[in-house]
Amino acid sequence: MREILIIIKKELKELLRDKKTIFNSIILPTLITPILIIGISKVTSFINKKESRKAIEIGLVNAPDDFLRLIANDTLNKTTNYQATDDFKNLIDEETIQTAIVFPSDWDSQMSNLNTSEIKVYRNGTKDNVNDRVSALITSYNNTIKEYRIKALDIPVQKMTPFKETYVEVGERKELIGKRIGGFIPYIFILSLWGGCVLSAIDLVTGEKERKTIETTLSLPISKFKILLGKAAVSSLLGFLPALFNIVGIIIGVKLLDNIPPAIQTLIDEFLSVQNLTLILLLLIPFAIFISALLIALITGATSFKEAQSKVTPVIMFIIIPLVLAMLPTMELSWATVFIPVLNIGLGIKDVMAGTIDMAQYATILVSMIAIAVGAIFFSYKKFSDENAILK
Repeated sequence: MREILIIIKKELKELLRDKKTIFNSIILPTLITPILIIGISKVTSFINKKESRKAIEIGLVNAPDDFLRLIANDTLNKTTNYQATDDFKNLIDEETIQTAIVFPSDWDSQMSNLNTSEIKVYRNGTKDNVNDRVSALITSYNNTIKEYRIKALDIPVQKMTPFKETYVEVGERKELIGKRIGGFIPYIFILSLWGGCVLSAIDLVTGEKERKTIETTLSLPISKFKILLGKAAVSSLLGFLPALFNIVGIIIGVKLLDNIPPAIQTLIDEFLSVQNLTLILLLLIPFAIFISALLIALITGATSFKEAQSKVTPVIMFIIIPLVLAMLPTMELSWATVFIPVLNIGLGIKDVMAGTIDMAQYATILVSMIAIAVGAIFFSYKKFSDENAILK
């Protein structure tokens, strides 16, 4: 154990001399998350306020007087009358108007006879602000006509409502929100962990080759297995630290947000409880060891930083795809998914955030990840002990 600690101390000292390593592993993960949380919140709020104050250019065809009065209630609505034959697609594409509402020519008679007619709305589906406001206008107009018809037909309002639905939510609010946002948490943590492991693993192996110090390290009176364990431990640590500081960054970012309702603040405190964070970090430790050992095995034969990067880059796809799957609302942690690497961690963290984690499944994930990490270390040792690869 003392020999492994010597290697760990040596590698840490060498890596931490580099200010870029300290910045990428500690400072950046801690700062970037609160900056993103606060920045996105402020920008989203600013954009929503700005969009809500923008005038909407609406093209109208055969619009009835009562609908024109409804539009005029909002001074931000600007209207232009067109013929039914006008090319509304081009008008919207050229931003002459933002939407067009076309009423049929016999609208008044259709309404007088209490018939059902049709309104055509030309719009660009990407303009959410415009579409939402126009939809609200049409819904309001529709409700006005319904009320008029109910009065004209002298039908009691109760008879127009055959039933009312009441939804009884049996799931806790924490579970609902945790399931929806929990899928993003492992995505952030694991990708930051991956970045830290890649940089340190390449520097610890390929970097030593380029600095011509690998021979000196291998000539120490320490077995190659212990040298490998030392390097894997340091790489794991420098991968685990960004994930840890990301958690710290999230906590700081949430604390700095303004105007959070007390109920939501209580939920956030539950999500970021010591128990939840401990369960998440325990899953990330063996995963960091697994990634570090795997990366060292892949880059052992690389002779340059560029070659090492090209060897490890494809591996990211085997991490991103399971993480994306874990974000899907239909994907659940079960005994069928509990043994699938990365996916099991993503689903496990999602259940931890929702407060629905099955501790038997959690323990299985943890044990399986430890087993995979041990297997990766021995696989890495086979590659690392090949002198033709490590010394070329």
